[in-house]
Amino acid sequence: MTKISRRQVLALRIGVAHFVGLLVVGFYGTIGTSGGFGAGAFVGSFLGAIISLPWIAAILAIVWFKADALDRHIIPFCIIGPIIVCGSWLAIVGTSLLDAVALSCITSSVCVLTLTLFERRKILAG
Repeated sequence: MTKISRRQVLALRIGVAHFVGLLVVGFYGTIGTSGGFGAGAFVGSFLGAIISLPWIAAILAIVWFKADALDRHIIPFCIIGPIIVCGSWLAIVGTSLLDAVALSCITSSVCVLTLTLFERRKILAG
């Protein structure tokens, strides 16, 4: 069995974190609505996934071309990333749904940092 590359590990980690961020925002969007927790969360996550395609494509392009640098500097990436995404959302769309975008970005960044921490602790432990 071949070992997966750092590029694949980073892409998978970012994909999982993006999914977690979309789920959190999907459930956040259903609070106080009559759409129901399950159906409303799915619709919010699905629409968020479609709307976020340009940003996730940009992140995956960074992973594709600069995987080693990104792996070495994951903390600044997770701090600057949400600022860039929220700033570009504000410039393109305005303040509409900015709270959901910010929540998704921050949740995804925390998830990436957590997954990275667990992976590096596993590597150090043995």
